[in-house]
Amino acid sequence: MIRVFHRGAAALALACAMTVAARAAEPPLDDSARDIRDVREVALSPDGAQAAAVITASTAEGGQTHLWLLGTDGQAARQVTASTGDKEPGERAAAWSGDGAHLFFLAKRGEVMRLHRLPMAGGEAQSLTLARSAKGDLTAGWSRKAEDVVDTAVRAYEVAPDDKLIAVLATDGEAADRAAQVKKKDDAVRFGHDGVDKVRLYLVLAAGGEAREVALPDNVQSARWNAASDELVVVTAPDDEDLASAARLWRVKAADPAAVELTGVATTVRQAAWTAAGVVYLAQCEEDAPPGCLELYAYDPARRMAHGLTRGLKGSLADSFVVERGGKTLVTPVMAGVDQKLARIDLATGALTWIEAAQPVVSAAWTNPRETGWVLLAGGPTQPQTAFFAPKLGAPLVKLAGPVLVPSEWPATPSQRVEWTNGAMTLQGLLYLPKAVTGVRVPLVVNVHGGPTGVFQDRYANLVNLLVAQGWAVFQPNPRGSLGYGAAFSAANRNDLGGGDYTDIISGVDAVIARYPVDAARMALIGYSYGGEMAGFVEGRTDRFKALVAGAPVIDQFSEYGTEDGSFYDRWYYGKPWEHFADAWRQSPLARVGHARTPLLLLQGEDDPTDPLGQSQEMRRAMAQVGAPVVLVTYPRETHATLGRAFSAGPTREPWHGVDLRRRMIAFIADAFAGKAPAAGR
Repeated sequence: MIRVFHRGAAALALACAMTVAARAAEPPLDDSARDIRDVREVALSPDGAQAAAVITASTAEGGQTHLWLLGTDGQAARQVTASTGDKEPGERAAAWSGDGAHLFFLAKRGEVMRLHRLPMAGGEAQSLTLARSAKGDLTAGWSRKAEDVVDTAVRAYEVAPDDKLIAVLATDGEAADRAAQVKKKDDAVRFGHDGVDKVRLYLVLAAGGEAREVALPDNVQSARWNAASDELVVVTAPDDEDLASAARLWRVKAADPAAVELTGVATTVRQAAWTAAGVVYLAQCEEDAPPGCLELYAYDPARRMAHGLTRGLKGSLADSFVVERGGKTLVTPVMAGVDQKLARIDLATGALTWIEAAQPVVSAAWTNPRETGWVLLAGGPTQPQTAFFAPKLGAPLVKLAGPVLVPSEWPATPSQRVEWTNGAMTLQGLLYLPKAVTGVRVPLVVNVHGGPTGVFQDRYANLVNLLVAQGWAVFQPNPRGSLGYGAAFSAANRNDLGGGDYTDIISGVDAVIARYPVDAARMALIGYSYGGEMAGFVEGRTDRFKALVAGAPVIDQFSEYGTEDGSFYDRWYYGKPWEHFADAWRQSPLARVGHARTPLLLLQGEDDPTDPLGQSQEMRRAMAQVGAPVVLVTYPRETHATLGRAFSAGPTREPWHGVDLRRRMIAFIADAFAGKAPAAGR
């Protein structure tokens, strides 16, 4: 059930009637958004002849992820896994055995996520049993049946290069005694204790599936093998890092799995790998920047010292990298303004060189142990992100054949790169224009990204093309606080949310109006998460926009701080709100609601732990009480991430939420542009 909250009972009744009528008159392009797929990850086979891609089925197909085999020699693609149950999320995390005989993947078949291996010579996939008895005894093996045990839920894994061992990260399942309590409804939960499972590391024999646990404190975040397959580098962190980051780095030998802590490491480390000289890892930037600003560090275990390799980078590192053979260089995507380029970094000097990829956005790159080829996820404004193959980095890319990702009737709108200044800040954004009509100025929709440490890149965007198909121009600015422009830029809106970032956006709108045929009298502003928060900041501050759409916004920094799933991110921006009362209130959209006049549509997932439901409820109530036009639509079962995918017209598991959300948003904006009172009930 989709819940709609209008300011008044009559409006609610009208909205319900209009919703029923709209099902039969849905715009064709909006309906076909249910047929969009996307590519999530790719694994190259040991011989480089084929790639296993994780492809999300369309919403109409169930929105699950499945494994496809894509031939690097032009052969037809084929789907090799399937999930039948509605509760099964699909298959993900594909990896090959070193000899290419098996394809590993994670899938939920029944109650928990398990590791599976599919024989490439034919036959059914086997699942790994990894379970504990009430006494803590471990039962493990391929396709092994066991009674009176509790299955673990696998989070991640990595196959050793020599194929003998698999490092498996898994959480404990619900113990039998706890399950019995819940069944009797004796199910009180002690916050931070009950229902919180530790993520453990297991070493599993690839041949038979026998396993042993590696004793480690806290939760295991990642585990990576060295080239010799005899040692792991492991990252752990406690379940709750709300007070401060507390990650630790360990080395674990396969022959003697007693973990040894590596000291002198940043407490923010999240990804680590072996190199020729020691270890390389990603951790928080050395400069004072918001959480999520990543820098690359080289660590010498013998000297117990680390040094930064990418300090001062005029861009932002992505959260993945590949250490090349020999362990002296690595390859990683780097956000560079509206582009995302592939770079090679020298692990001794930090010297960076760019690798030609022929597409403006390279999301990720993978190879196999012998580096017989590379697969890249890449795309641009007219090319949806897809898998490409190259025999070596820098060589021409070959697009791998796969299923249709975007329906043929969807437009592929070229981007216009826009630069402007706001005071001392030089800023950048992307503009998309519908087909030109001589002498006609078109309406403009301003879309604000999430974050604030998000970024709009020069890639194909489903939502942009859906809006352009309505005859509207779309402007996507990267205000201060965005990633892709260096640590100082991402930190430039500290204790200033809704301040300089707001004026960056408005000055960008002015630049677009001055240079392009857009209608300044017909503008709307939309956004999700921080973008929705920015829509709240605009409310009551200017009447230049005819409509505002806020998806999952922050409205009140005080209540959001205490109810979100983690406050460390917000605390960096304005501190603890009870110690910085004026700052927190100034950076709350609720502070200006008394001046609200612009029609506002709030779109909210009911199970959102990041920006909880109460935020949108507060804004709806406040606007109603000051007499401002407002509509709140809530979506059951939707989290922050899942409704965000629906907002951006991506594949989702819910068959109608995305269609409903986009229809309401388009109708709300169209009504405002036509001079009507927006109802959002269609």
